[in-house]
Amino acid sequence: MRVAEKKERKELFKRIRQQKREKRMPFTIMFELTYQCNFKCPHCYLGESQDNKKKELTTNQIKKILDGLADIGVYRIGFTGGEPLMRKDIFEILDYANKKGFRFGLLTNGYFIDEKIVDKLKKTNVDKVDITFNGIDHETFAKLTGIEDSYEKVFGAINLLLKRKMQVTIKSTITGINKNQIEQIGRFAREKNIRYNIDGEVLPCRGGCNEWVEKLSVDSSVVSNLRKKVYPEMFAPKDAKKRTQSKSRRTRGKIFNCGVGLSSFSINPYGEMNLCLEIDYPEFDILKLGAKKAWQKLKEEVDKIEMIAQNGEFVCADCDLLPYCGWCAGRSFIEKGSFNECTQYVKQRAIDRKKAQGK
Repeated sequence: MRVAEKKERKELFKRIRQQKREKRMPFTIMFELTYQCNFKCPHCYLGESQDNKKKELTTNQIKKILDGLADIGVYRIGFTGGEPLMRKDIFEILDYANKKGFRFGLLTNGYFIDEKIVDKLKKTNVDKVDITFNGIDHETFAKLTGIEDSYEKVFGAINLLLKRKMQVTIKSTITGINKNQIEQIGRFAREKNIRYNIDGEVLPCRGGCNEWVEKLSVDSSVVSNLRKKVYPEMFAPKDAKKRTQSKSRRTRGKIFNCGVGLSSFSINPYGEMNLCLEIDYPEFDILKLGAKKAWQKLKEEVDKIEMIAQNGEFVCADCDLLPYCGWCAGRSFIEKGSFNECTQYVKQRAIDRKKAQGK
């Protein structure tokens, strides 16, 4: 695909997404197909998400949900987990999504990808494979996955996908264990000509567990310096002033500053519609309600939460750090059980950002 054509498609995607948001129609969603995973990553936000009292969706139930998503106009789906390739019916699900006309990607740890898996992925028309890549050597990878041969398997998977001309994105969460390898991973991505995403925040696990946040999080100044090294062109002189003066997208009159309740939601392995991947709330049963009614109820729930700000009770409303803050209502809910509380971690990052801008 030519550069001009790629740019044109990207602009079209943005326009459609904006139109969907304005009309509050679902556009992109995340679908957790399973909580099973062969890795044991200490920083995983899922924590003890698996509920032994509930059964994960069957193949036919997932197909029924996909039918409903098509009916309400969902355009793109990110299939994730857990590890989605641990489902025996994964390719039947992806084939069905393809037949329904969805664009979709697969978020995986890459461990199970071999030549046969790549062949099957090609046939489903998956448009992108996102692979978690948290280290550049055997030892670091094993520490962060709990699996001895994980580095060799995942490294091999990336090469196999690239050999078959598949679009690959790798991503890392910066932790105290791998912070000295992030720059090397960035160089690796450039050599392979693949996109590299960095997450500078170790999230609390669902249920509010902060143990690994405290043990593995790194200072925001470290994250900032690593970003400059990995993405130097973003901090080039011509863009430096623009970036330095950039402000948070957050506003004093809104709780949510993302697509929640406008064009996005997530579905967990039990068929429950939630605001996003980070939290299990409000858990609307799609099979029981139907996708259309579940989406309507979720929008109403978001509107109810937004009333906090409209009633002048928003905790951030009078905070002078708001222009520099990346506060997230979802993280507030995980840590505090409320969509309207500040957390010390987010506050400190806002203070650091304000200092970095010389304010």
